[in-house]
Formats: sequence, C-alpha cells, structure tokens
Amino acid sequence: MTKYILIFAALIIGGFLSIQGSINAQLSSFLKHPLQASLTNFLVGTVILILLNVILKTSMPSFAEMKAVPWYLFLGGAIGAMFVTSVVLLIPRIGVTTMLAASIAGQLIVAAVIDHFGFFSVAVHPVSLSRVAGIVMLILGIVLIQR
Repeated sequence: MTKYILIFAALIIGGFLSIQGSINAQLSSFLKHPLQASLTNFLVGTVILILLNVILKTSMPSFAEMKAVPWYLFLGGAIGAMFVTSVVLLIPRIGVTTMLAASIAGQLIVAAVIDHFGFFSVAVHPVSLSRVAGIVMLILGIVLIQR
C-alpha cells in the first residue's frame, strides 16, 4: 500500500470519530448518564472484537505472555475509556468540531514529543519547524472555530 492510501484510510477513520462522538453524546441523553453511554460503547466494541477473534481464529496469549507485558502497555484501555467519556461530556457543551479539533491538537502535541524522543519504542522522528508550525496553526484554527 502506498503512504497516500494509508493517509486516506486515516482520514476516513477520523471521520468516523466525529460520528462516534455525536452518537455517544446522543446515547448519553437516552441512557441518562455519560458513563452509561461510555460503558455501552465499550460493551458493543468488546462483543464485536470477540466475534472478530472467533471468526478470524486468532489465538489467545498465554498467561506467561500476558505476564511478560509491561504494566503500562495496558493503560490504552483506560485512556480509551477516558477519551470516550470525555467526548460524551464535552460534545454537548462545546460541539463536535471544537471537541475534535482540540483533541487532535492535544494528540499532535503529545505525538510530536513521542516521535522526537522515541518513547514507547517508536522510531525517532525529530520535531521540525514545519511540524511545530502545523500544530500552532491547528491551535489557531481552534480559536477561529470559536468566533
């Protein structure tokens, strides 16, 4: 696959995040609490992942393999729960556009730090002036969205 096809796929997935956030915010009003909407979101996702694992016949890791995983690598689920719940809470208050623009800005800032220092065993990609300029422009975009 070419890099541009992968970037296009990421754009499509990003669009789905807007849909997901909007749906979850509405689900929260039906279920009367944002935590219930987040829990429902993760339960549906869990069922789908179980079905995919069964259909694709993936093998489960052994206890020894799970025990060998550094503890902090399991934080992804907690971060995901925090993100989904935050989206449910923030979209009704600040809107989908502002919520996602601000979360993308936060993601890019942290991603630039991770890339620059190679945290979590990722390949090092030093921060460049153009990357910093892009992040600053996104932050300025958030300011413009608010006007």
